[in-house]
Amino acid sequence: MAEQAEKLDNALPGGGTAAKKALIGVFCGFIAVFFLLILFLPKHEGELSPNERRILASRPDASFSNIISGGFSKQVDTWLQDHFPGRTFFVGLYSYLNRFTGRNPVENISLGRNSRLFTAPIADDGFTVNANSSRIERFVTENGLNAFCYIIPTSGYMLEEELPKSHLTYEDGALIAKLEGGMPSVKAISAEETLRAAGDVSALYYRTDHHLTMRGSYVSYCAIARELGLEPLDEAEFTKTAYEFYGTSYGQSGLFLTPPDSLETWDAPYSGKLRVTTVDGTKETVHEGYLDMSCLDEGSTDKYAAYLYSNHGITVVENGECESGALLVLKDSYGNAIVPFLAAHYRTVVMIDTRQLYYSPSMPTPTELAERYGISDFLVVTGLDTVAGGTLDWLR
Repeated sequence: MAEQAEKLDNALPGGGTAAKKALIGVFCGFIAVFFLLILFLPKHEGELSPNERRILASRPDASFSNIISGGFSKQVDTWLQDHFPGRTFFVGLYSYLNRFTGRNPVENISLGRNSRLFTAPIADDGFTVNANSSRIERFVTENGLNAFCYIIPTSGYMLEEELPKSHLTYEDGALIAKLEGGMPSVKAISAEETLRAAGDVSALYYRTDHHLTMRGSYVSYCAIARELGLEPLDEAEFTKTAYEFYGTSYGQSGLFLTPPDSLETWDAPYSGKLRVTTVDGTKETVHEGYLDMSCLDEGSTDKYAAYLYSNHGITVVENGECESGALLVLKDSYGNAIVPFLAAHYRTVVMIDTRQLYYSPSMPTPTELAERYGISDFLVVTGLDTVAGGTLDWLR
């Protein structure tokens, strides 16, 4: 074996020395180019990635205590991953290789028919759904509320015909039934029946995002309003404007060749007159109108955030054209597009975000909010993933 290696080495020009030097030179050149690119290419530390829809890592903390604790090395690894030269290309390459090698069904985001992106099925851990339904039930009974819930299933469950040929099973129907069964004091409004009855279900969900489209939100509003004893506004009363849109599923997938969606705004005469107050901890911000127009600019990354100024611990929507009426809404981001329709019927709608309030214990409790605004009507409107995967242990 050693003799064969020596013969091969001697067969190379210059006894193999030149080839070895060339190989070492290429390797060192690659390292040098990589180092220079890392050093001089513009960084977007702490900024939102327009493709991946997440905040990129900030510069590592080089303090002595952080180095000793091991945090610095972890931050360096994360920083290098987020600011690797050509990262977007390699993320996309990895995602498409996974798809073409048969791993599409087990990814967090899978590509189905008609360029639709699907989130992975929601798993039942045997605890969270039961715990959250018990917390909602207790909150409703302790406060004597007239309560309703509208739990929105995933597009993977609703659009089985558009799923990839090989896919995992979606159990949304059973999970929603389990949740509703644990809340006997809450009137369940079936989102599945409402959306299927509307006709073309594929037009009610975005292709590149997990949310309902504005048509899906409007259909949902009509069903909710009727259960609340309200007469829904006719679709003809709204002026619609469309914007090109890429959703969070697009950003998480790495499948960056997927064509864009169309996101709409539906404006009625009352819409621009709504007074929206967002509350995060001790910070309150007042807005006019239900839309954050800056999120709809051509270069904006997250256009869905335009609805009610994105997610906040508490959002209070006031309609001065209504003489009375107050509604308390427990919601996630699905509610941001539905509540502006409901605001046509109430002087005050108080929204509590299921994810943000938990991290802001300095804010008033939901019970205190109900008492402050004299609220008797209560609505839970969320995606299934929120109540099947999050915690509501602060709901009191």
